[in-house]
Amino acid sequence: MSKMIHWLLMLSIVLFGVVACEDDPEEQDTPETALALYVMNSGATSLSLVDLETDAVLNDVATLGQWPNQVTYHGGKVYVVNSGTNNIMIFDPDNNFAAEAIVLGDGNNPMNLVIYDDNTAYVACSMSGKVLKVNLTTKTVDMEITAGTGTTGIALADGKIYATNTGFNSDYTYSPGTVTVINGATGAVVTTIDVGLNPQAAAMDPDGLVHVVCTGDWGATAAGAISVINPATDAVVQTIDIGGTPGSIAISESDGMAYLGVWGSGLLSYNWETYAVVNGIDDYIWGSGGSGLTVDTEGNIFISIWSTDEVVKIAPDETLLATYAVSDSPSSLALRIE
Repeated sequence: MSKMIHWLLMLSIVLFGVVACEDDPEEQDTPETALALYVMNSGATSLSLVDLETDAVLNDVATLGQWPNQVTYHGGKVYVVNSGTNNIMIFDPDNNFAAEAIVLGDGNNPMNLVIYDDNTAYVACSMSGKVLKVNLTTKTVDMEITAGTGTTGIALADGKIYATNTGFNSDYTYSPGTVTVINGATGAVVTTIDVGLNPQAAAMDPDGLVHVVCTGDWGATAAGAISVINPATDAVVQTIDIGGTPGSIAISESDGMAYLGVWGSGLLSYNWETYAVVNGIDDYIWGSGGSGLTVDTEGNIFISIWSTDEVVKIAPDETLLATYAVSDSPSSLALRIE
């Protein structure tokens, strides 16, 4: 199966489809490291570990569920959202990735989570159009919150949860995009905000504003844009017409840059302080990859390249710093910096 066909099947999962799983990875001893990159391999349904202190790579250190969509790191644990299995897997990276799972319920199609505090996570669920409030201590769902159609991205700002609703319809059209705002302490819906078409992801900048990545309808009629929300007023205060079809975002605190992943094309970028576009569709960063990205404290960028089963680390000036050979079809990335 070609990489392009594999990706199209994966996309149909996110918008309701099928991907094959490979054999379970073999258990192996994993080193304890305070500086690591965790790589979610969509095709292999496994995790890779990159020890950033030595640049050593360990592949297939943990087996994931069906259709994994996001990996994140928080408080000593690695969290993976499995869209097909409808669960969250929690791994202990310092104990050979010993795993627990939180069952979220059939028909939810969870896409992304955000950790509110050490005891609570919120999970955006595309198929059900809900946000689930999950108790990380009891490993149970405490609340189901109705959001909108195709709830996908999620971010935390000013004690509130911002969940993006793509508006994806069964006839492959998109209703207007919205963001559901939820009180993080109580789970109560605060308001709904109109944003650009097909909002897929969201992240908070160091000034506390929420940047919503609106992918558009994959170039058919509407190009990518960023809707910037001020949590103090829950209003859109800026729209950045970036172009292309961005689907993910990473914000660098060190140099004022925001990076957007465009699958197969590389990265777009803009300055999150001035909103000026730096790298537009005629000047992609790296020119390949983009299925996953993250940024470290020095502004170095990690980009997963689905087609070659690699992750590259580049400096802010795009100098190649390292290349890591990982497992099949890397996508979401998470940094551990302690």
